[in-house]
Amino acid sequence: MESLVAGARETVTISAGNGIELRPMSIGHAEELYALIDRNRTRLRQWLPWVTNCFSIEDLVDFIGGRERDNAERLSLTTVIFANGQLCGSIGLHAIEKLHRRTSIGYWIAGEHEGRGIVTQACRAIVTAGFRDYGLHRIVIQCATGNQRSSAVARRLGFTEEGILKEAEWLFDHWVDLRVFSMLEQHWK
Repeated sequence: MESLVAGARETVTISAGNGIELRPMSIGHAEELYALIDRNRTRLRQWLPWVTNCFSIEDLVDFIGGRERDNAERLSLTTVIFANGQLCGSIGLHAIEKLHRRTSIGYWIAGEHEGRGIVTQACRAIVTAGFRDYGLHRIVIQCATGNQRSSAVARRLGFTEEGILKEAEWLFDHWVDLRVFSMLEQHWK
């Protein structure tokens, strides 16, 4: 197991197989990523509270700058998903709690790429990297109880459903319950 306190170093592209790559998010992705978010804004707003109507390219650039620093310091791992060379979404390990060796995963994919197994493969690859390269012990996926696609990803990967957090996230104008799934390093295949 690699130490979580290792110094900053370059984050590398992770191959998820079948032409799917997780590339470290960088400012160079901003325009294309923003266009993808903007085209999918209505559908992403169903589940993601950060996709406000006023979310701008400047907001994205600020976000990316922070994620580049966090990636370099190994405080988190934020990537963009490419399928056969085409940017189609994002996935990341959120803030890593070094003492407890745990984090959670966040992801989204553009509608035109949904239903092809891309998110499942991307999740498998980032979970593997989390355990192998970041020395994590526990990784969590939380999703709104109504988000059947996201729940299906966690189940396909063998995550254990732990329960439901009641009214745990504010989604624009209402509370949503979050389903919690977890994977421990010793159970990851």
